[in-house]
Amino acid sequence: MSDNTISLPRNGFIQRQIKAEPDEEPVAQGHFLINRQSAVPLHIQLKEQVRYAIMSGVYEPGSALPSIRELTAQLGIHRNTVHRVYLELQASGLLVSRPGKGVFVSEKLSEVISTQEMDRLDSLIERYFHEANALGINPVTLARLVGQRAPSFDSHRPIVAFVECTDHQSIERSRDLMDSFGVSVLHLLLEDLRKNPKRLPDHVKHLVTSIFHYDEVRKLAGDGDVRVHPVTYDLHPATRKTLRELDGTRRLGFICHDANTEEVIGREIAQRVPEGVLRGCASLESPELALQLIAEVDTVILTEPAAQFCIKNCTPQHELLELHFSLNPASLDKVTRTVLFQP
Repeated sequence: MSDNTISLPRNGFIQRQIKAEPDEEPVAQGHFLINRQSAVPLHIQLKEQVRYAIMSGVYEPGSALPSIRELTAQLGIHRNTVHRVYLELQASGLLVSRPGKGVFVSEKLSEVISTQEMDRLDSLIERYFHEANALGINPVTLARLVGQRAPSFDSHRPIVAFVECTDHQSIERSRDLMDSFGVSVLHLLLEDLRKNPKRLPDHVKHLVTSIFHYDEVRKLAGDGDVRVHPVTYDLHPATRKTLRELDGTRRLGFICHDANTEEVIGREIAQRVPEGVLRGCASLESPELALQLIAEVDTVILTEPAAQFCIKNCTPQHELLELHFSLNPASLDKVTRTVLFQP
């Protein structure tokens, strides 16, 4: 019996082996493989391979991908599977949709950068596992030893934590603060703080959060020694550029998680796009209005917490643009001075 083991492309830490039976070979189209006998869902198989094909240069920035109709017919999978993959990669910033023309690789490829960083970390971990194994230390023991040594190794244990409602925003803003403070910054989810407000690490002395969550985080922190600081967001320069360059014939809708963001950010978007382009704003607090807005527009600009809702309810004809933020320099400078001089 021949060996029909197929290695799916690596995506971050994900690497799976799929065993194909001799009489049930995986379906292949161009650079993509589909194995119906695998426990890995079809859309995950296809999504990982599309991302790998872009990372490896098979599809260069600005190049067109196969249409949904082409992949549906050639791979023998349902069109909704391909549609879902393209929408998810579009919402992450890896792909862009051009109505009437097709789906193309983004010129920016911000998702590739983060994936490459994950690959480097994955390689580092594997290398140390192999070196430890040569010394007779198994991976579990190594992980335990690293966990024991980590607190004493980092002389700048985080005295600051950033709190946000999504993991993505919390991690990104923590990195921004770390660059400004020069010390480690812990990232926390607001939902976790709500569940266990007393579980804050003892060494955390400052909680930083967006102005939208400031009152709630201050209440959750209580009257202890932890100080809470608000920061404000600006639209990221790349997002501002995208808004300025939108075609005046577009029908744009803005969808976010909450009504507060809808009002504040929606007003800023309206000021930056050509007159008449923004047809409306909606939040997930009123999902029926968000669905109505989707039906009336051809382009949706969204915040990360609203991504799954938009992916589920948009069509292949919609272009999805994810909104990105950066910390306001003035508010960041104020918090930085407070943390550094009043630790």
